[in-house]
Amino acid sequence: MANISNAQSSLNYRWPKLLAWLRTKGMKTGADDLLVECKETPTAGNGLFARISCTPSSLLFAVPPQALMNIRTLKSLYPTSRPTPLTAVQMISLHLYINRPHGGEDSPDPHYGPYISTLPREFDSHPLTWIVRSKSGMESGGAPLLGYLPPSVHASLVKLHDRFCQDWAAIRAYLTANSYICSKYDAYLDNIDNSISNYVWAWLNVNTRCIYYRLKASKEDPDNLTLCPILDFANHTSNGLHMTPAPSEADIWDSAPVNLIGKGFRFLSPADVSVQEGKEIFLAYGAHPNRTLFVEYGFVNKSLGEVGITDGEVDVQNVVESLILDHKSGVFVQSVLEDEGYWGDWTLYCSAESAQPSWRLITALRLHCLFVSNNTIHHNAIQPWRDVIAGKREMISDGNELAWKESLITICNTIITKAQASLKSDGTEDCGHGWLPWMRENIRTLWREELLVAAAVKQRTLSGDNF
Repeated sequence: MANISNAQSSLNYRWPKLLAWLRTKGMKTGADDLLVECKETPTAGNGLFARISCTPSSLLFAVPPQALMNIRTLKSLYPTSRPTPLTAVQMISLHLYINRPHGGEDSPDPHYGPYISTLPREFDSHPLTWIVRSKSGMESGGAPLLGYLPPSVHASLVKLHDRFCQDWAAIRAYLTANSYICSKYDAYLDNIDNSISNYVWAWLNVNTRCIYYRLKASKEDPDNLTLCPILDFANHTSNGLHMTPAPSEADIWDSAPVNLIGKGFRFLSPADVSVQEGKEIFLAYGAHPNRTLFVEYGFVNKSLGEVGITDGEVDVQNVVESLILDHKSGVFVQSVLEDEGYWGDWTLYCSAESAQPSWRLITALRLHCLFVSNNTIHHNAIQPWRDVIAGKREMISDGNELAWKESLITICNTIITKAQASLKSDGTEDCGHGWLPWMRENIRTLWREELLVAAAVKQRTLSGDNF
C-alpha cells in the first residue's frame, strides 16, 4: 500500500467528522446534495474537487446559517453590551483563539470543534507571522525576508500589522474585563509569547478565510462577514473554474436579513461551463494586485513572464512622497492634496492592453509640477489645477503636461532601478528548506511585477501616449 501523507491522513479523519457535525446543523450531505469533496493537492494543501460532473450553475452545496461562524451566531457566547464591544473580526478571532487545537488534537470547542479542527494548524509562511514574531523577539524563519520586500509591499504589511495590533489590544481588554471568560483561559494570558502566537493563528484564519455575508442593514458594514465550513477548503484562482455564492434575499433586497443569522449560503458551479468529475473548483478572492494577495493571504498569482505581462499594479507612495516633499513647496502641496482628497493611493497599472498611471497620481503630479515651475506659493496659483479636477478644463498648460510626464518617467526609473538590483541579488540564497524557497520566489514575483509595470508605463509615456 502506498504511504499516506500526514495531511491526507488528517483529512481522511476530519472530513467525515466535519460532515457529521454539519448534519447536526441541518446541512444535507447526501450524494445529490454535496457535489464537492476535499482532497490534498500537490502544491496548495487541500482543495475542493467535483465529486461528479456538474452542468453550469449546478448547486454544489448549501451551508445552513447555524453552521456559519459570525458575529450573530457567536453573540450569545460573547456578550458585547459592556464593557468592551467587539467587531466581527475580533469576536470570530477571539473564539478561534481560545479554542485553538493543540498539536494534532481536535479543537475542544463544544460549538464548532469539528469545523475548527479542519482549519490550518499554522501560518508560519505568512508575512504577518514574520513581523509579529520579529517585533516580539521570537524566532521566525521568514523574518530575514522582511528586508527584501518591495517598499510598497512592506508598507502594506505594516498597515496590516497595525490592524492586527488594534484587534489584539481589543481582545486582551475584553478578556481582562470579562473575568468569567478570562478565568477559563488564564494560560493564554500568562505567557505572552504563546498568547500572541495563538492570536496570530486565530486572526489569520479570519483574515484569509472570511467571506462577505450580509447581516446588517448597511451592505458596507464591516461586520458583514463569516467563516463558512467546506468553502474555505477552496483555493484561489484568478482565471480558473470558480464557484460563486448565490445571492441571498438580503443581497437582492438590499436589506438586513429577516432572520437575524440569515439563511446561509448556496454555492453554484461556474455559469458558463460544465465541470468534469475530479476537477478542482476554486474561489476567486477578487481582482487584487499581487501586493494585496501577498500581504493579506500570503501568496501571489502565477509568476509573470520575463517579457509579457498580465494585469499588474504598483503602489508608488514612497517614491512620490519623496519627490513632492523634497521640494520647498512640498508641505503646501501635501496640505492641498489632503484637503482635496488626493494625497496617497498613487499607483501604476498595466495589463495586456494598456499601461498607465492612476488618475490620483496624475492629479498629484500636476499640482507638484505647477509649483516647481512657480516661484510663489499661494492658493490663487492652484485655481487652474482645481479647474482640471472639476472638469472645467483638460489641462493646466502644455508645459505642465510635459513636466508631470517627465516626473512620471523619473518615478518609473526609480522603481526599475530598485527592482533590477533586487532581482540580481535578493539576499535570500540561503532560504533552501520547507516553504522558504516558494516564498523567496513569491518575493521575486513582486519585484518582477514592479519592474515590468514601471517599464511598460515608462514606454507609453516616452511614446507620447495620452492617459
